[in-house]
Amino acid sequence: MPIDARWRLRPVTGLDAAVASLFLILSLCTTPPTFAAETIERPSKWIGRVAASDAAFGWPGSGFALRFEGTSLYVTLIDNGQNSLEIELDGVPQGLDLQAGQHRYQLADGLQRGVHNVRATRRTEGWVGDTTFVSAETDGSFLPAEASAEEMVAIGDSITAGYGVEGVGPGCKFTPGTENQYLTYAAVAARSLGMELTTLAVSGIGLSRARKGTKTMLDVIDNGTLLRGGAPGLPDERVSTVVINLGTNDFSDGKNPDDFGGEYAKLLSRLRYQFPKAYLYAALGPMMPQKDFDTAEKAIKAVVQTSVAKGESRLRYLNLRVKPKDFGCNWHPSRSTQATMADLLEQAIKADRGRHG
Repeated sequence: MPIDARWRLRPVTGLDAAVASLFLILSLCTTPPTFAAETIERPSKWIGRVAASDAAFGWPGSGFALRFEGTSLYVTLIDNGQNSLEIELDGVPQGLDLQAGQHRYQLADGLQRGVHNVRATRRTEGWVGDTTFVSAETDGSFLPAEASAEEMVAIGDSITAGYGVEGVGPGCKFTPGTENQYLTYAAVAARSLGMELTTLAVSGIGLSRARKGTKTMLDVIDNGTLLRGGAPGLPDERVSTVVINLGTNDFSDGKNPDDFGGEYAKLLSRLRYQFPKAYLYAALGPMMPQKDFDTAEKAIKAVVQTSVAKGESRLRYLNLRVKPKDFGCNWHPSRSTQATMADLLEQAIKADRGRHG
C-alpha cells in the first residue's frame, strides 16, 4: 500500500467492545473454532533507543516489534495524545494517532490465521512526550520477533527527525501531525538496505548550541528517551553505519562557533568507541543558506581530515545539500527532498561496502 494512501487506526471504544462481544456470542452459536489467547506486558523486540525498564519510547523512530500467530492483535499504550505512530502490518504502513491517557488499540483483526509481523514506530520526536507500552493481546500466541542482521544510527536535528515533512509548504507552522520520521532520508535508506534504524534527533539542536534551551546533542545522546536520563553506551558491533547531520543550528544566522570543531571531535570519539566497526558519515545539508553552509562544511571537513590523519579509516564527509523541488513546514525538507537525500546516503553506503567488504 503506498504511503500516500493512509488510513487512521482507532482505539477500541466501549461501543466497539460491545459489538465485538455480540459478534463473539453470535460466532459461538455457530461452529466456533477454539484458539488459545495470549497477553504480554513487554514486546520481544524494541526498535531504536528506548527506556526499556520503564517500557517507554520517545526518540523519533523508536518503538516495538511484535510477531504473532493468530488473526488479531491489540496493544494498550499510554500517551499524552499528541504523538502518532507508523504501524507496519506485514510490511504495509499506516498511521495511528494516539489519544490522551491509556487506551487499547486494534492493530489487526480478521487476518488469515498464520504468522504476522507488526512494527510500531514513532513518527513524532521526543519533546512531544513519551509513549508507554502497557500490554499486547492476540487471539493466538506470540513468537519472538526477528532480529536484524545490520543496524544504522542516525544523529541529527529537525531534518533527521522529520520535522514538517508532511506539511503543505514552507508557510505552514509545525505541528506533531506534520512530522514523520518514517519519511526521512535515514529511514528510507535504512529500509532500502535492510537495516534496522536508531534515530537520535531533536529539532533545533546542535553540538555547540541549540535554538531552544541549553542542552546540546552531547548532553542528551545517551538518554533512554529525550525526557529521561540514561547511561553511556557500550560498544555495539552490530551497527555498521552511523550518519551524523549536525551543524545547521550551530552555524545558522551567520554564526561561526569556536568550539564546534572540538565538540564534533568529541562526538566522533564517542561514536567510534560505541560502534567500533561502523562507517561514520559526517553529513551536512540541505537546510542552510550557501554562506552558512560553506562555513559549516569547512569546519566539519577540518575535523574529518584531522581524524583521518590520526588513523581513522572509516569516516568521510557527505554533502546532502540537495536542491529542493518543494518544501515542508518552515522551509524544511519535503518528502521528495528527503527521498533524494536517502539516495545519496544509500549510494555512499553501497560504495564504501564495496571498498571495505
